Order: sequence, then C-alpha cells, then structure tokens
Amino acid sequence: MPFLECPQKVRHFIGGIFMSRKIKHDYNFKKAVVKEVVNEGLSAYAVSFKYNLGESMVRRWVSFYRAHGSKGLKPIRNKYSPKFKVKVIQKMKENSLSFQQTCVLFKIPSSETLVKWVKVYNEKGREGLSIENRGRIKSMPRKPKKPMTREEQLLDELADLKAENAYLKKLHALVQSEKEKEEKRKSSRN
Repeated sequence: MPFLECPQKVRHFIGGIFMSRKIKHDYNFKKAVVKEVVNEGLSAYAVSFKYNLGESMVRRWVSFYRAHGSKGLKPIRNKYSPKFKVKVIQKMKENSLSFQQTCVLFKIPSSETLVKWVKVYNEKGREGLSIENRGRIKSMPRKPKKPMTREEQLLDELADLKAENAYLKKLHALVQSEKEKEEKRKSSRN
C-alpha cells in the first residue's frame, strides 16, 4: 500500500513536501499486529510491511507483549516521578541491561527517553531528574541592542558591502569557468 494511501499515517502538505505526523495506534490494532507475529509466526518485517509500520515499532510491541502480556500494549503514562527514574537507572546499571531491555522491563515507550534520563543523571545526579525539562530548550533572551553611532552604522554597512562584493566576484568567476568548460566541450566535439 503506497504511503500516500496509508490509513495509519496522517499526512499534511508543507512547502511542496508531504510530511507525516506521528500518531498513536489503538490497543486492538496493536494486539492484532502482535498476534500475527506471535501466533502466526510471521516476521516483524513482514507484518510491518503489510501495515506500513516501522519494523522497530512492531518489534517493540512484541517485546512489550511478551514481557507484560496484553497489558503491555495498553497506553503508557508519560509522567514519571524522579524516584521512578532513579530506580530505572539503578536497575539498568546493576543488571547491565541495554536501553531497550530496560524500556521493555519498565514499560517505557521510547529508549530516547531513557537515554535523556541517564544523561541528566550522569551530569546532575538525582536532583537533575526532579527538574521538569519537557519541550523545546528555551533560547537565551537577547540583550536589547543599544543604538549605533553613525560611524558604527557606516562600518556595518561597509562590512555588508564587502561581503556582497566578494560573493559577486566568486559568482562571476564560477560563471566564467562554466563558460570555459562549455566552450572546451563544444570544441572537443568538432
């Protein structure tokens, strides 16, 4: 089934390009996909191709199902306490578990989440995990510009003109070299 027709993807048009947006799948759909892998013996690749899903997503669902049964396919809460985060990291280190194994064990939907926790824990310790860091990183507020003197304005404009002049010189040289190459091709054909 082509990507444009896939019911599992929500598509929207941005700047001449179709973009897909991450959507959540319901419990019954996940269960049906997992049953095809577990009960019918199909590979995760075949099932992911059939439903136009990521193979890693299908493998993750199967892992959650095998570790937690049908409960592993139900929606997962996304708010974790600092105490829980520390417990997860300690268990991971004590048992030398991989990120993926730890995520399956504790029903954490994304290993990227765990990677962030470990990074914060290593940099800031337990206290760092209690700070809520969701969403985009806020950029530093810009300092208000003080008014420029006339001399500073002229120097700024001069720097812009120098940069523009250098750009135009390089562009002209590039165009000339392309013309020369074209002339050589024409002369070599004759």
